[in-house]
Amino acid sequence: MDSRSGLRPAPRAPTGLDRRLNVLDRLHRLWCERHRNRTAEDGGEALRPVFERHVRELRALAGRPGSASRSGLDADALCALADEDRSGRLTAGHLGALARRIPDFDPPLPGPERVAGAAEAVAASEDHPVLRAARLFLETSRAMGGGEPPAPHLRPLPWALASLSLLRAGYPPLVADRRIGSRLDEALAALEPLGPLAAIAADLITAELRARLSGPAGGPPPHGEPPLAGPLAAAMHRRIHRHLRHRTGPIGLVLREVEPGARVSVSAADTADGPVRERCAAAAERALFTPGPECRWVRLELRAAERGVDLLVAVHDVGDPPSGALAVTAGPAEVLDAASTDCVTLLPGDSADERWPAVEAFVDDAVSRALDRLTRSLA
Repeated sequence: MDSRSGLRPAPRAPTGLDRRLNVLDRLHRLWCERHRNRTAEDGGEALRPVFERHVRELRALAGRPGSASRSGLDADALCALADEDRSGRLTAGHLGALARRIPDFDPPLPGPERVAGAAEAVAASEDHPVLRAARLFLETSRAMGGGEPPAPHLRPLPWALASLSLLRAGYPPLVADRRIGSRLDEALAALEPLGPLAAIAADLITAELRARLSGPAGGPPPHGEPPLAGPLAAAMHRRIHRHLRHRTGPIGLVLREVEPGARVSVSAADTADGPVRERCAAAAERALFTPGPECRWVRLELRAAERGVDLLVAVHDVGDPPSGALAVTAGPAEVLDAASTDCVTLLPGDSADERWPAVEAFVDDAVSRALDRLTRSLA
């Protein structure tokens, strides 16, 4: 099935991944419909800002911050990669040539051509594009062996091969985020690493699609204006508010074990002005999307021993004008150590009942991080 019209998750997808891929494919389909007249947007130069961000983030993940021009890896090679012929099979010869062309960190890892044989069968598989990219990333990293630090999975080649595979399927490239380092290490250390790696890839690609969807449309959608997201946004906002109010009692008990005078409160509004609006905009920027005019928010305030944390959970329109998609964010980012992937995307046709479990888990994780940050500061 043509990936531009939407793919169903492959039967071989690891258990638990189907739902994530289904949401991603619906987001991909919405982006394709909204940008169906795009042309130059797909070329390497159009992707240069994305690749420049990838270079910075990958170098940070690999512990090699600083000027990329002094150490080989730069956006030029990745832009050229995006302009590769996107038809046909990725052969061993093609992969070997690519392995020699992609600049590596200094000192380069010896013998990157070894990846060609390991990656060829994966590149030609009929898996879902995201699952295939995760397999390429995994097998490429394994074929590169130990080598000098940084580890193979933090070097450019696995990311480049996975990106080429995705670009050929009409998806955005795989772009690193320095905040996912521990999650990436845990995935690779798992007994069955493919599922966790594919989940990371899906989250990174979702962030890129969300960024693209919030940009100027390539023409009106084929079925008219985007569906109104207001009812879903209002319903999700009410649920988040109710959920956090119900959590204040247990949270207060935890805090008062550390500081008897601790206080917990919750407030909410369906409009954002002043400093709250600035925090909504900062959360959207971190999650790589342009926010629309609406930002419904709920704030959880934790106070103990003259220290405090204000957790702001926001429901945004994605895009201005709105695209029909919504994003749920939490901040401040410095307290949560938030990555671009720390966001829940809601799509036209979603119901609050169907998507609430994902939003609830996201909110609970943000609360746990904020509470941990405050209690550690009190210890």
